[in-house]
Amino acid sequence: MGMLAVEGSYDKMNTLLSQNIHPVDILLMMAASEGDKPKIEELLRAGANYTVKDVDGRTALDRAASDEIKDFVLSFSVQKA
Repeated sequence: MGMLAVEGSYDKMNTLLSQNIHPVDILLMMAASEGDKPKIEELLRAGANYTVKDVDGRTALDRAASDEIKDFVLSFSVQKA
């Protein structure tokens, strides 16, 4: 996964893991911040929860790269329900 190759991403991942956040939810937060629609869809299908908050109280929606990504996450979640 390319998102973990970015400098500092392992540190971010470890910080979030230390907060007892499930790895799939962490990856969703990272994918949303990068605007990676295919990865977001894959993670949501795998059961990722976009409402999980990090230590700063931010969700995947808060971290989304754009309003388009926010809308994508929300619309995908509505379709899935």
